[in-house]
Amino acid sequence: MFIDKRVPYRLGTSKLPPLPIESDLVEGRFPPKVQEACDIAKEYLKDEPLSFLYIHRRGEERKTALILSLYAPALKDKWHKAIEKLYKCFEHEEGLVAEIVDYHVHNPPFPKSITTVEVDLHQVIALLDDHEWMTVDIVRWYSPIRQEDWPTVVITARDAGQDSWWSKNIPAVEQFLKDQGLDLEVVLQFLDQLLPGLSSEEQDKHDLRAAHDLYFSSEIGDSVGIQNMDGSETLGCVVSVEDGREFGVTACRNFRQGPGSTQIGLIGLSIQSPSSYDDFLSKKWLSKDLKAEDLHISNLGKISTVSSSGSWLTDWCLFELLPRTCIFRVPESWARIEDGKTYQVKKQGRSTGLTQGTISASPSVINSKYIKHAQDAGIITSARCIVSKDMPFCLPGDYGASVQENNSGTILGLCVAYNQATKVSYMTPMATIVGEINDAVASKIKEPKETQLE
Repeated sequence: MFIDKRVPYRLGTSKLPPLPIESDLVEGRFPPKVQEACDIAKEYLKDEPLSFLYIHRRGEERKTALILSLYAPALKDKWHKAIEKLYKCFEHEEGLVAEIVDYHVHNPPFPKSITTVEVDLHQVIALLDDHEWMTVDIVRWYSPIRQEDWPTVVITARDAGQDSWWSKNIPAVEQFLKDQGLDLEVVLQFLDQLLPGLSSEEQDKHDLRAAHDLYFSSEIGDSVGIQNMDGSETLGCVVSVEDGREFGVTACRNFRQGPGSTQIGLIGLSIQSPSSYDDFLSKKWLSKDLKAEDLHISNLGKISTVSSSGSWLTDWCLFELLPRTCIFRVPESWARIEDGKTYQVKKQGRSTGLTQGTISASPSVINSKYIKHAQDAGIITSARCIVSKDMPFCLPGDYGASVQENNSGTILGLCVAYNQATKVSYMTPMATIVGEINDAVASKIKEPKETQLE
């Protein structure tokens, strides 16, 4: 055993796994050694807030006596003395370790948006060598050292447990930022995958718009799916082109039929609202005065076009609306977003309903090489991250939802993914979507109209 002191606000009696780590509480009373760990913490941190957990981290055989407190630079010596005492206590204890960690590190609050762009992320990712990194974002992240939200480069990686991150790569990024005269922190989080689409088993864990409402009108933000098949996405917007055709727009990641499938196989399939699985769920929740047989699914049209760019970021599909199909709450305009600016936005989605957030001023970088089922394997630099206050801006099932400017309802992009390690959502800028649609349908979009935000 050895003492892990890589960061001052998280100390352990052995090498600590990367955060965030899923764990389960160990049932029953604390065993004697865990109780002894609690007593040691109370001895050295008696004037500080303390909580004690006895946990089993998933994927590990050992159990952990977890001590939660609030770190401050003035407490550094006390924390070190406490962990050294805990080390002696646990030195010959097999299958049991101790950890002292700041509350905010163990369960990070939602980050806040950054308002200025100062960092060239291309130079940052060049310092990450061949690591399996997934995303790089710049946000305001809570810093236990500064005891406030601070501009931070947040890196997620599948191999975040490798020692070389701490011995080489993170110090290199920190030195690069310092050489640029930038006072930013660097945080590393474990992430295996960006949150994928909903499986049929997961769909009933997410809320839907009131069940009966789904059948009496079709609105932007409603559940859509392929007829008689699992998979739910969100109706994002409606576009009209100059030759008179009208299309619904949504994401199609959740419509693919397993690994290696192509989007070409989606052409001609019928889109309905609500999706087949959501129809099943809704009818379970109906009030007694409504009869399931009186509620009819809306057949909206057939998929006519899918994105052919091959980019994981542009995962849209078009379905040509049937004659006399009426969609409500259709946004009338779209706008381009600029680097270095923040935008207050909202979205209506199938899973999380109406949420609000802020588009951060800095573009994010996503490595699609390690994203499951991604057709491309490159570095995506045009995604923008959205931060929200108390809940995710979007979750699986919300993908394809339009991200709208709060006051005007102008579309700025479509929801594309959620990062559970950093609690940020990602969107594809609408300018990218519009450009691809214009090329795909060999006609120009007439509605919604492009506008410029003040």
